[in-house]
Amino acid sequence: MEIQIIKDKTNPLLNRREISVVVKNKTTATRIELKNKLAALLNSKPELIVVERLDTIYGKQEMNGTASLYQTEERLKQLAHQHLVARDAPKVVEGESVEAPAEPKPEAK
Repeated sequence: MEIQIIKDKTNPLLNRREISVVVKNKTTATRIELKNKLAALLNSKPELIVVERLDTIYGKQEMNGTASLYQTEERLKQLAHQHLVARDAPKVVEGESVEAPAEPKPEAK
């Protein structure tokens, strides 16, 4: 997957970077793959990136999209649309459990 950043604008009022990209790939890239690649390119955490729009171009092997990189997780929760955050979250397969923190064991007397 090849990612080309078209526009990178810093929005100080909202504490985020607004990024426009063109993605060239043989197959349609997933949002999670795009988030991970953008995080590596921008030296950030994938949890702070929200892919807002991702459109394929008919007849070409490329996609146009926009993403927002928030400075803090708190700011992401305040500003980002929750359906976009949920759409970008990794899928949980049935039968697999998400590891919960271990509960402290009671001490024997």
